Amino acid sequence: MRDFLKIINGFKARVLLILIAISLGFLYIIIYLFYVQIVKGNEWKETGERQYKSEHVIKSKRGKIITNDEEILAYDGESYSITLDPTLVILENIDNLMGLLKKHIPEFNSEKVKKEILEKRKQNKKYMKIENIIDYKTKKLISDDQSKDVNLKSGVFFETNFIRNYIKNNAFQEIVGYLDNENKGVYGIENYYDEKLIGVDGLIEGFRIPRNFFSIPSLRGRKEAVSARDGHNIVLTIDSVIQYTMDEEMKKAFEEYNAVSTMGILIEVETGKILAMSSYPKASNNAEVKNRPITDLFEPGSIFKPVTISMGLQSGVINANSTIQSNGYIKVADRTIRDHDGSTTGDLTLEKLIANSGNVGMVKIAQMIKNNEFYDYLKNIGFGSKTEIDTFSESTQKLFNQKEMSEVKKANISFGQGIAMTQMQMLMALNTVINDGKLMKPYLVEKIVDGDNNIMEQNSSTVLKTVFSEEVSRLNRQYMEAVVTKGTGRGVQIPGYRIGGKTGTAQKSGNRGYEAGKYFSSFFAFFPVDNPKYAILIKVNEPKGAYYGAAVALPPVKSVLEKLIKYKGINPEGIVKNTNLVRQTKNKAVKKDLSKIKNEFNDGVMPDLTEISLREFISVYPHQKFSKYKVSGSGKVKSQFPLPGVKITKDSEIKINLE
Repeated sequence: MRDFLKIINGFKARVLLILIAISLGFLYIIIYLFYVQIVKGNEWKETGERQYKSEHVIKSKRGKIITNDEEILAYDGESYSITLDPTLVILENIDNLMGLLKKHIPEFNSEKVKKEILEKRKQNKKYMKIENIIDYKTKKLISDDQSKDVNLKSGVFFETNFIRNYIKNNAFQEIVGYLDNENKGVYGIENYYDEKLIGVDGLIEGFRIPRNFFSIPSLRGRKEAVSARDGHNIVLTIDSVIQYTMDEEMKKAFEEYNAVSTMGILIEVETGKILAMSSYPKASNNAEVKNRPITDLFEPGSIFKPVTISMGLQSGVINANSTIQSNGYIKVADRTIRDHDGSTTGDLTLEKLIANSGNVGMVKIAQMIKNNEFYDYLKNIGFGSKTEIDTFSESTQKLFNQKEMSEVKKANISFGQGIAMTQMQMLMALNTVINDGKLMKPYLVEKIVDGDNNIMEQNSSTVLKTVFSEEVSRLNRQYMEAVVTKGTGRGVQIPGYRIGGKTGTAQKSGNRGYEAGKYFSSFFAFFPVDNPKYAILIKVNEPKGAYYGAAVALPPVKSVLEKLIKYKGINPEGIVKNTNLVRQTKNKAVKKDLSKIKNEFNDGVMPDLTEISLREFISVYPHQKFSKYKVSGSGKVKSQFPLPGVKITKDSEIKINLE
């Protein structure tokens, strides 16, 4: 009996121990689950999400750069890459997938890609990019076939690529600029407005969740984590027709006079808005791109003389009734300064002094102005400071210290020698003289808009300071009209229009003083005289043969003004009677079927492009498929090569001429 009780008690003890062990086991499990789910829950959740999370970037487009008359200068053209998530590709469908891609991409290496997919699956790699670049038509054909078999979609993604395209690059290269290898703006508008032009990439997220123990994971819960936003579009103040005219004139003068360079700027007087700005020679590569009107320094010569007259009038040392006596020369310290001919000798009115461009008279006016006042005028009119134009790489030369202004230096400056500036600085100074004394801030960008053409930012005119009185400005306009009617600028006259102007011929300085036979030739003009609306300055650097401003720089100024008047329909009072004639033509024209043109391109047939605009051409042209193309001119398509109906291939050279 005792033995039996011992057995029972031993059994009870073992059961108790087992129960205790089981209880402890359950307790451990409970504690562990609490630790895992509560204490470490978020951490494990994040780890799991990272393991199964899949992200795909939706690239954004860089904004367009557009002229004021709606011609596109820079835009992002689209192409597509195919990316794979090897862990999501369904193995039993891999051969079908390879066949599908080979069907629509003849150069696709299916064997190589298949091998790479299998290798990356073993390594649990989630990203693989196929080297072939495809266009929209190919992408659509592949997608259409995938929609017939959803298993062919698994692990296959299309990645959008953008390539920056530049239209009419020669005429606008220094204004627009370019991008580096990382698509960052390096020069011009591309650089200055880089943050406005770049967009925000979008992001699609999802989770790779297995359907069962034996299935391949598939993407679930796809959502747009970040919406893609294209960059804003930049609308310039530049008019493409006037820019093209200016560019042609700069090229013509450059070639005709075998010059070192030529530069031209046309602005709206009252606003500082730039309507055209160009220079020659053009750059053969990006590293050579240079916007000379805002980078190159020069001595202005006689175009500076209206500034000296303004200083004298504003300071009160001369007035409208003043006369300046000249014997044709003047001794300043150890220097003798002479007039260029006998037309500026005797007792000279201010009008005759400017009209015939006397040097001695300018020296005498400068001598009457106190040194500190003379120096302050130079500073206030913008010399030594940047104009604050809204583009990249503007230069300036620091204005000398007032203590450095000797008697000779002051005399030389009075007729535009011994002081250096950019063409833009000189133009804005002359604009101050004719614009009721107001120094304006020049600007190149009219507005910034989004993809729906909503205005995000609007630029407007800015008066930096008022330097001269309205009366001083009025008198100077009167004197510069005499330059055109009676003096050195008679060649710029346009029947019915009152134009003011000033010629300039400055000897170039070198390491050993002024160089014989080397000059800057300039001409400045504005109209109408009483209420100026437009001002232009053209400069020819070191022309060969003729070198006087009236002979070299005046003719291209006249050509640009004649084109401006005709194109804008500007009456003698400076009022635009016919708003943009090109736009009127555009509005009257019968619209062509752009979808038909696009389809013909995709079918490898040259469509009829005549009378479509550059903007319309860009919207339908498959740039990736036919990369060898050239567009010249502005306006609408007037001629094309090949002719409509001709078969075209990727090697075809396509030329589009606009007028």
